[in-house]
Amino acid sequence: MSDSILRQTEQQLEVALQAARMGTWAIDLATNELTTSELCRKDYGWPVSLPMTNDDLLRLIHPDDRKLREKLIGRALAARQDLEVEYRVIRPDGEIVWILVRGRADYDDNGVPVRAQGVSLEITDRKRAEERQRSLVAELNHRVKNTLAIVQSLALQTHRTTDNPVAFMAALNARVRALAKAHDLLTENSWEGAMLKDVIGRTLDPYAADWRLEIAGPPVRLNAETAVALNLAFHELVTNATKYGALSAPGGAVVVTWTIDRSLEPEVIEIVWSEQGGPPVEQPVRRGFGSHVLEAGLAHELDGVVTMDFRREGLVCTMRYRGSGRMYGVT
Repeated sequence: MSDSILRQTEQQLEVALQAARMGTWAIDLATNELTTSELCRKDYGWPVSLPMTNDDLLRLIHPDDRKLREKLIGRALAARQDLEVEYRVIRPDGEIVWILVRGRADYDDNGVPVRAQGVSLEITDRKRAEERQRSLVAELNHRVKNTLAIVQSLALQTHRTTDNPVAFMAALNARVRALAKAHDLLTENSWEGAMLKDVIGRTLDPYAADWRLEIAGPPVRLNAETAVALNLAFHELVTNATKYGALSAPGGAVVVTWTIDRSLEPEVIEIVWSEQGGPPVEQPVRRGFGSHVLEAGLAHELDGVVTMDFRREGLVCTMRYRGSGRMYGVT
């Protein structure tokens, strides 16, 4: 091969390595003399204008990854296989990055490794993406299990409080649809929570055209679990209102207000559902599923107090709890 062709090949290799953002390295296994390219030194956070010794490189490797690196290198050399190892590096400025190293060794006539060389690549972004993916899968698994538990509870409690299969299916379907609405709202917000006003509005929106509904209160952001719990609670309230309460008669109205008491630490949030203009209300003989959801389930979820006041002029449901813990982002 002529010198010009050799230089052209070397230049092409250099361009390919630069495009792939790969550094190169070589080490004499007898003397431990290390040779690195500028991009390799840059990956380790080493000044590109200064040589980096093998001792310098070893000091930069994260202490928790050193033994694994040595083990994988030893295994590859003993088996005369190509080396591939990923490990963390603590750069001189303190930044922690991930490095992928690939290489292979040359052996003498006795099978003793005498030289190793290869490439390095900084893969921090890839490792972070993998970690995010693992976190998302774990979060998805948690959400699926939590949703199945909610559906199971809805089915069980609905069965206990309905008299026939037709009523059971109608009530269960309505409750599952309410749960789906909550999930739709959370999906729109990347499951990072939802505003209280949106949770209430999403539940009451189908009734807005025919009934007088008022919603008012300061901005309050809920986490995902609280948003789901309140969505189911408001579904039960509006379902009860359309069957027996204010939304079962012309001229009926529902007013939902909430306040924040900032004089306490943490602040206290109070939500009041108030029905007006419906038929006279009587104290129920037995508690149905809706009351159970509100007085037991919701109170437990919010770690607060929920009261149902069956006033003759209309039901008043008050939910009071502290803004820390399951609720967050009060603004």
